[in-house]
Parts: sequence; structure tokens; C-alpha cells
Amino acid sequence: MTSPYHHLRRFQLPVVLLTVLLQRAPLLRTAITTEFVVTSGLGSVLKGVLAGSAVMLSETVHAQTGATPTRLDPGPAGLPARATVGVPFGGGFAITGAPATARSYEITGQIPPGLSVLDLVGDTVNGVSVSILGTPTQAGEYTLQARAWRGINKTLDGGDLQFDYTIVVAEAVDAAPVISGHPTSRSISEGASVTFSVTAEGNPVPAFQWRKDGVEIAGATEASFVIPAVSSSDAGDYTVVVNNSLGSITSNVATLTIADTAISIISAPVSIDVGPNSPGILSVVASASTPLSYQWFRFQSGEGLRILSGQTSPTLNLPQVTASDMGFYYVRIASADETIESDVVVVTVKGGTSRLANLSTRGSVPAGGELTPGFVLRGDGAKDLVIRAVGPELADFGVSTAMADPTLALVPLGGTTPMLTNDNWEDATNASQLATTSGGLGAFPLDADSRDAAVLSSVSLPNSAGSKGFTVQITSTSGAAGIALAEIYDPDGASMDAARLTNISARGFSGLGAEVLAPGFVIDGDGAKTMLIRVVGPTLAGFGVPGTMADPQLEVIPGGQNFTIARNDNWGGTTELKEAYQTTGAFSFADDASLDAAVLVRLPPGAYTVRPTGANDGTGVILVEAYEVLSND
Repeated sequence: MTSPYHHLRRFQLPVVLLTVLLQRAPLLRTAITTEFVVTSGLGSVLKGVLAGSAVMLSETVHAQTGATPTRLDPGPAGLPARATVGVPFGGGFAITGAPATARSYEITGQIPPGLSVLDLVGDTVNGVSVSILGTPTQAGEYTLQARAWRGINKTLDGGDLQFDYTIVVAEAVDAAPVISGHPTSRSISEGASVTFSVTAEGNPVPAFQWRKDGVEIAGATEASFVIPAVSSSDAGDYTVVVNNSLGSITSNVATLTIADTAISIISAPVSIDVGPNSPGILSVVASASTPLSYQWFRFQSGEGLRILSGQTSPTLNLPQVTASDMGFYYVRIASADETIESDVVVVTVKGGTSRLANLSTRGSVPAGGELTPGFVLRGDGAKDLVIRAVGPELADFGVSTAMADPTLALVPLGGTTPMLTNDNWEDATNASQLATTSGGLGAFPLDADSRDAAVLSSVSLPNSAGSKGFTVQITSTSGAAGIALAEIYDPDGASMDAARLTNISARGFSGLGAEVLAPGFVIDGDGAKTMLIRVVGPTLAGFGVPGTMADPQLEVIPGGQNFTIARNDNWGGTTELKEAYQTTGAFSFADDASLDAAVLVRLPPGAYTVRPTGANDGTGVILVEAYEVLSND
């Protein structure tokens, strides 16, 4: 199994290409050269979908003697942070240590055109870290100033120390690809996961093609190549060809060998959901012919990966679990000459409040077809929403087959007449307010005169006892095929009012690589949320849908990560899932033995992506759904 530590160290945009475009503060990942920043409070969403996600905050820098330490992720080339016009950038900082981790920041000074500070309202960011993301549009040297407080909205201790964060933006220079980090050889136990990665720079943004023993691997066109479960047939020599319009370069050979493992996990850790201040226990039972050692790890959105000091036994005891303990845990087990890691499990706490803050779907639209994500609102009165259909802007993130001119229409569920439409976002009557609101939500900016579509509109709701569904219809004005991204943002901030998003769905063709249909969502607040997630294929055929995927599978992945926290192949007709279908209003599956996939999973606040795949690389039309499961927790 590949260590989550290696997953977290460095990601390239093509690897995790969905997260940014999906979270309420959708972290746009740096295209090829830059690590990403863990966002404040939310994190980012998922591998292979569209762009952006969280990166680990890197080194610790003391701003001054005796001051609270400052952790910085400056982006490429250290400090000052380096950026290039037209190349997506990610950087940021956090204040940690005594007397406490910062919870809010005051941000003033210069922000490079094209970049934005995520979750910035006025001059204030509420959260444990500050992230600066986007695509610079103008060269120059820019310096912003920051102050930090222990409480939200610049309250409690703090405000004394001011420090600068400088970003130097250079003009873009066309260059052939250069590999700065080659894939490395690995010796892996059969059945474990392995990831080969390459780090490369170039302008235009390079493309990737992995090869095994000199033969191209179908669909392996990202900066990282993952084999989820290694078998003997996977042993061999791996290389990756990196190319753009100015040239091509092939990486060094990385050899994969199959190792005999001396360690076996007899009983793996399992996820837990406990009451506040109640004890929580994670444990593992393993065996080997030599003595074993253990080390527990935790990953949290906004904190990154942490070694849990002193937690070196088979059992991890959490004496009084609070919201600060929620996250993803695994244990590393070592013997004399072998090290393996357990699967990642989730620790959540009952209680608290949370909501779905942002929904997103990226998909491949065939010629003359449409991408049709849907969502449901629960509440009364009216609700403001930002809805976007992004095509041309995706080209800035390396999506070469992005839709050139998308059009969006919002249609009430069951209706045929759109309640609003848009072709080009600047044609909206409130385009200026749309841009300002989108920027405040952390949405990456749309270029002036771009043909991306977007609206900011008030949507009427039913009474508080009911729900109302909507479909976003995204089509090409010319009818040409292309990849599009649909986004729905709730601009109400962290308020948990009666009007709220409760689920997302998307129906369309799901292929391999860039053509996967992959929705994502962001949970905002201080409480965990139970989600019902389904990928429907065979059952769609019963509704007369042609070309459905025969045997869909699903994985749920935290924003910007490679590890899976829930997966399913065949749903199995369980009573628990059937009850969840009734609770959420999801249609039932007539056949308990159908090959549709579904899971119930309890998730802490953060961003997530649903990654559907077909058994044996199958493709076809699917329906992907993510429902909020209401409970008394």
C-alpha cells in the first residue's frame, strides 16, 4: 500500500484535477510546478476531476524571536513566492504554536491581478490558514501584509505582529518540457497500491503518457500513475513521456518489483463516530515472523499530515474526542525489513452543525449532447446561488479538450422551461456583482470577454417542510464536443440557515482518464455529516436509458488526496442502504443483486470527490448522486 505521506508530499494538476473547481474555496492547483496549500477549514476535493486541492503547508519559519511560528507554503522557488503569468499558482501561510493556532487573519496590501485570497471578506479571513490561488495576469512584485488573531473575526489575542508575504510574478516564457523529479523504482507487496510520479515544467503546460516496458498504458496521462492493487503482471520498467508543442522528454526508468511481505494485517482499524468528549479507540492486529513496531498518523484538512507523537502501539486511544480530533487516520507497521500501512479510516464526532456549501461536476459532453448536473434545495423563501458553466477557462489548467463556448440553463425538476439562462457571463445584468461575489467565495476568476457562462440569481424555495430540485443544462452553442465544469456555490457563508443545498446528482457518459464523470462537494461547518453516495448504471437501463455502464464502482476521496475513505462495487441490497434511500428520497433499486454501487459514509468538514470507474475499465452512461442524510446528531 502506498503511504498517505507520499500521497501528500507533492501533487501535479493533472493528477488531482478536480478539487479546486469544486470547493467553496476551490483551490486551484498549480499546473505542473507548484505544491498546493491546505485551505482554511475546508480542504479540497479529489483526484482526476478538475483542479485544485489542498497542499501541505511546508516548512516552519519563525517570524521573530518569541513570536508564534509561521508556516509558509510559498509556492515554487521558496521565498519570495514565485509565479508566472498564465500559470496557475498556489501559496499561503498559517500561524501555529503558542499561545494557540490562529483562527482569523487581517490581510492588506497588494494581491497580484488574477490571484485571490480564499474566503477573504473585506480584509478578514476566518480560518486556520490563508491560501492565495489563481492564475496571475500581470508581471511584477507584490507584497501583502498579514496579522493574526486567536479568535474569529479578529478577536481575542493577536494583532500585534505584522509580517509580509511577497509574490514575484514573471512574464511567461515558452519552454520545452524539463523533468525536475523522475519516478523512482519501487518494491511493493502483491495486493498493495503503488504510485509513480513525475515533476515537470514547461510552457505550454506539458502532457503526460506513461509506458510499461516501452508500451503505452491506456488512460495513464497524468503526472502520477497509480496501480491500486499490484499483481505479478505489473512488475516491469515504467517511464513517462512529457511533451508540449516545443518538445518531448522521457523520464528515467522506474522498476517495479514484487516483494515478499513479512507482515500481514489480521484485523484492520475501522472508522468511528463518537459522542463529544467520549473515548475513541482505533486498533490494528498484525503478525510477522519478527517483532513489530507501530506509528499512528492523522491527516486533517487545514493541518496536513501529522505524526502522532507517542502513539506507537497497536491501539490508538483518544481519551476525550472533540471536533479537533476529526480526520483521517492510519497506522504504519514495521518489522526488521518490511513496512506497510493500514487503510485510512475516519474519526468523526456526533453533534455540531454543517451544510453542503458547494457542489461541482466535471464531465465530457459529446457533440450535440449536454452535461446535466442537478441539485436539491430545502427550505423556504428564496436563496441566492452562483451557478457557473466553465469551459474556456479550463484550458488554463491544462484541459486541452475544454468546451469552447458553453451555455447554461436552470430548469426546475420536472419542468421544461428554463427559469434563467446565460451564454457569456459578462452579458449578465449583474455581471459586476457576480464577479465580486464569486471572488469572495474563492471561485477562480473568469477572464474578461471569456465565453464561460455564469449567473448570480435568487432561486425561490418551497416551505421548510419540502424540497425543490433543479437541473443545470450545459450545452455547447456550436454543438461541438468538449469538457465542461458545472459549479453551484452557496454564498451564505458559514450560516446554517433553513435554506440549504441537500444533494447533487449528475447523469452522463463516464469514460477513462479526463472523460470521467466526477462530482464533488464541500461540507462546511464544525460538525460531521452522513452522506449517501451512489453510482447507478444497470438500474438506469430499466428507465430506458441506452448505453449504461454495466458494472460501476465508486470511491470517495478527500480533496486533493490519493487515498480512498469509502468504496463499493455492488451495493448488495442491504437494509441500511434501503432505509437511507427512503430517508433521502432517492429512488429504490428493484433488484437487490444489481451491479449498481452505493455507500453510506460519515465525513468531517472538508471537500470530497466521488470517483466512478467501470469494472474492467468499462465505460457508459451513469448517474452519480450524493445525498445529505439528515440525522439527530
